[in-house]
Amino acid sequence: MKTIFILILSLTLTNCEADDTPDVTNNTVNGSTNSTTLSQQISTDLSGYKIAFGDTEKIYMMNPDGSNVEELANASPISGYVSWSQDAIYVYYASAKGPSETAWEAWRVNVHTKIATKLTNFGLDVRSLGVSPDGNTLAISVMTGNSNIGNNNDNLTQFSANLYTVAMNTVESKITAGNQIEMSDLTAIQSSSNTDQFWYEELSWNHDANNPVLAYTKTWRYDEDDVSYTHTYTIKADGSNNTLLSENKDQPIWSIDNSKISFLGLEYYDFSDSTIKQISITGINNEVSGGSFSPNGGNYMVFEIGDENRKGGIAKTTESSNPGEHLNTSVNIYEPRWSPVPVN
Repeated sequence: MKTIFILILSLTLTNCEADDTPDVTNNTVNGSTNSTTLSQQISTDLSGYKIAFGDTEKIYMMNPDGSNVEELANASPISGYVSWSQDAIYVYYASAKGPSETAWEAWRVNVHTKIATKLTNFGLDVRSLGVSPDGNTLAISVMTGNSNIGNNNDNLTQFSANLYTVAMNTVESKITAGNQIEMSDLTAIQSSSNTDQFWYEELSWNHDANNPVLAYTKTWRYDEDDVSYTHTYTIKADGSNNTLLSENKDQPIWSIDNSKISFLGLEYYDFSDSTIKQISITGINNEVSGGSFSPNGGNYMVFEIGDENRKGGIAKTTESSNPGEHLNTSVNIYEPRWSPVPVN
């Protein structure tokens, strides 16, 4: 069942029965053979880039090979929905940090100073958020209630979630004044009544400052497994050009080069021919999901491994089966997201 955190769906992926040994490429130079692991390849190809993620309580970033895990913010008791600013200075996230029954609010943390700033004061749950590639707009999905009050999280069908935007200059001016944005600062671009039971969330901006486009999901009858459905759409910051991209697809994530949108089940929408394609990961016995394409051409994919106590993995993204490799981290990894540019 889909709850306040996204649960892993059953996937139709290829899993082999072998153990989880690293992918190794043999490179022959002047008659000698050098073995290069996938982690070594990705460290070389994506030097300077980082992956942000949460473990449901804290926000972290790490190198693409899983090394150098840094805690960015203690967002406990519960947090998630990470996204990067386009300049890779901030990681945005939602957190219910505070006393009992605190709603999920919007936060961001400076990855250099580790200073975390609370952005909203809604008293309603922030479902996901992200800043447009031109830096002008914050898109934010807000639930019509607070899931942490009483038994609210046991019956999310009493609520819905709407999609809003707010100018980043408004956000920055509030931060400078030591305040947070209110619901009255927001403009709704997709909304429905609670009785209609639509949820607009799972936000992901493209990376084209000249043509900002937001991907999101529209779910009907959230938390009702027998009847629920989720479709992926794209939309402009002003609410125009609202377009159905694909039915029955969850968790859209734009590739850094804007050529693809990946989905929860490691499928992706390919804009070059407007088709849905599948990435196949082998060599990992647990289910894998939530993949996103790397910078510098999307040659790699980072993804989650398992359901509870999720770990991270990486693989190449060729059309054939791709041997996956576990990232060697001691913390859990939820929603791994690539920095759009190297973190200096």
